[in-house]
Amino acid sequence: EDLTRLARATGGRVVVTLADMEGNETFDSECLGSAELVQEERVGDGEMLYVRGTACSKATTIVIRGANDFHLDELDRSLHDVLMVIKRVLESAAVVAGGGAVEAALSVYLEKQANAMSSRE
Repeated sequence: EDLTRLARATGGRVVVTLADMEGNETFDSECLGSAELVQEERVGDGEMLYVRGTACSKATTIVIRGANDFHLDELDRSLHDVLMVIKRVLESAAVVAGGGAVEAALSVYLEKQANAMSSRE
């Protein structure tokens, strides 16, 4: 899965074997992708491989760090939910208010109406 994503981001192709039909090892240079910079950086206790300046600049990685596995699982689920909401908004070009947005808007409207009246009714 990671190799497929890397190939897609760099414009390359995944090569399963270098052997051709005759059993000789050959390599087609058209399978190579390109990137401006490939470097390994230390993040926390581990190392991450960063591939920057790829042919397909739409590829992005989000690094999530947390105190423990439970926290990381919750962060992962929350991030997935957020990305799916953004995806659906971009696909449909519409948003349905939720999470108390209607109640908050109604409260603001009623407060303005109440302040506009001279007496209590």
